[in-house]
Amino acid sequence: MKNKMKSICKYLVEHQFALFIIICITVAFIMTLISLELYRRSGAMNLDMSRPGYESVRMKVEQTSDDRPYSSSGPLTNEAITDFEERLNNYKDELNNLGTYDNSIVSDENLNLTPLTSSQETTENTN
Repeated sequence: MKNKMKSICKYLVEHQFALFIIICITVAFIMTLISLELYRRSGAMNLDMSRPGYESVRMKVEQTSDDRPYSSSGPLTNEAITDFEERLNNYKDELNNLGTYDNSIVSDENLNLTPLTSSQETTENTN
């Protein structure tokens, strides 16, 4: 038995790089499977517009004039400062128009996180 264990250990030591590669590929494969399952179960897959079949929906997305890129490099001129301040004020106004944050939006009742009563627990256990 000891000779067999020694031969197995010797074989693993001689082929440790190949064993390392095999373990890394196996771990990566398992992690990929887990992440894809989480992607599917979480519902994020239903919101992903980059998936095939959503070309027509992507074409309907319109860019507004506010979507123009702002140069992050270049000279700092009065025109650049004025442009930045105008954009900033527009974004502030949009955020202010949304209203104040209301904690009741994320209450347990709105998120359907109410605790189960004993009668509900027995009903769910029987189903």
